[in-house]
Amino acid sequence: MKMIEFTNASAPYEGTKILINVDHIVSVYEDLTKEKKVALWAKDNYWHIEETIEEAYNKLGLEYKHKKEEVN
Repeated sequence: MKMIEFTNASAPYEGTKILINVDHIVSVYEDLTKEKKVALWAKDNYWHIEETIEEAYNKLGLEYKHKKEEVN
């Protein structure tokens, strides 16, 4: 089991540290409905964290490349 510490961004625990078992994370993204807070999704749970998407990817050992696309 791989546990990584993140900063909780969900009320009422905003700003507190949270250990998340990242073995089961299936998705990481910026949630545009929550002021671009980063969301981590697992099969049975999800978390909003205060880390940026780049910081989250770094903590997870993933490579992040921001791809800018114009929408017309």
